[in-house]
Amino acid sequence: MERSPKGRRIERLKGNADTISKRGAEITALGDAMGESASFLKSLHDKSSGQKGEAIEKLQEIVGDTHEQLKLAGELYRPTGPVLVSYATTLSEVQPRLNAAVKSCEELWTTFAGLPGYLPGDRPTWVVPPKEGSDEATENAQDDASKKQKHEEFVAEARVFDSEYDTWETAFDTAVDGIGNATSGKIKDGFWDDVDGFVAGALEVLKVVGLILTVAAIIIGGPIIAALAAIVAIATLALTLYQWSRDDAGLTDVIIAAIGVIPFGSMGKLFGGMKGLRGFADSALGGLLTGAGRAPIRQELARVFGSGTAAFKFTGSFGAGARNFFGTLLQNHGADGRAVDSIARFFTGKGATALNNMSSAPDILISVGWNMYSRANTIVGNIPGSGGSINSAIVHAIAGDK
Repeated sequence: MERSPKGRRIERLKGNADTISKRGAEITALGDAMGESASFLKSLHDKSSGQKGEAIEKLQEIVGDTHEQLKLAGELYRPTGPVLVSYATTLSEVQPRLNAAVKSCEELWTTFAGLPGYLPGDRPTWVVPPKEGSDEATENAQDDASKKQKHEEFVAEARVFDSEYDTWETAFDTAVDGIGNATSGKIKDGFWDDVDGFVAGALEVLKVVGLILTVAAIIIGGPIIAALAAIVAIATLALTLYQWSRDDAGLTDVIIAAIGVIPFGSMGKLFGGMKGLRGFADSALGGLLTGAGRAPIRQELARVFGSGTAAFKFTGSFGAGARNFFGTLLQNHGADGRAVDSIARFFTGKGATALNNMSSAPDILISVGWNMYSRANTIVGNIPGSGGSINSAIVHAIAGDK
């Protein structure tokens, strides 16, 4: 069906005016009751001021500033109710007229669409016009006139629809403005509420980033990606700790985030004394803790940026520089070659060179086992909407949660 002259879709207006009016009256009554309760509690609080005794102190503790909160709630509810009642009144008047216009438009359009003939300018160019003055020409002219008349009737009814829609839209906008004015300046998010929202959003982003880095670590590897993955894990733990301090996360969430920081592939270092502990901590931070750990990161950064810069200087093209930058970054690392190193890392979580440097079969089995467990845990835990991870299930089982 054609749109209205104001470009609107011609459709029925939904909503139950009686329900809205009833809800408005209930809100007004609730606001009045809140105001009366606030006055009573304030009076009770004021009369007990200066009195001594455990019962009085308990009463003052319970009442506290409740009367202030009730008064504010009443001030929010009381003016909102009449706004809804006024809107419901307009809706009850406009809705039947607008819906009747919609029904008429549908009927007129159905009749118009079924009539032979064309509106002015709609006759296809490939249709050969009949000879002027012929019976066929006369019949075509009559069909076109009937078609045009029915379309004009449709447009007239569509204008009625537009008029009623304008009335409803004005009432709706007035109601929205009225509710906004009633609550303006009374409902505000505090600074920490804004921070809470930012942290919740940031944690969702970190889940996605963590998943991407996990896949990159499986296929690409290298010190840069390891450092980035460690930074993301530590940031996740820090933000989860903040949420826990704000009662937005439980202790289980903190434990799971802490486990995400642990480099399971380096668990063997824990048994190497203080030097081993330092190595384990360095692995947890992606090599950022020690000079020896930072050295390969610096070398890799120099190689990647150097490659991109050289391509840019040689070609003068930013695109060529960017392609060379990312091409170098995405190359697999290890002296054993791209294919061998990629296969080793995919199946074991260790590069070919790292596997070759391990001293014994048990060392290889334990390290590879931890790596595969860590990989599965990270992937499952970072999938948005997965509801947790392998670590999560273990922690919940230990805690006795269902």
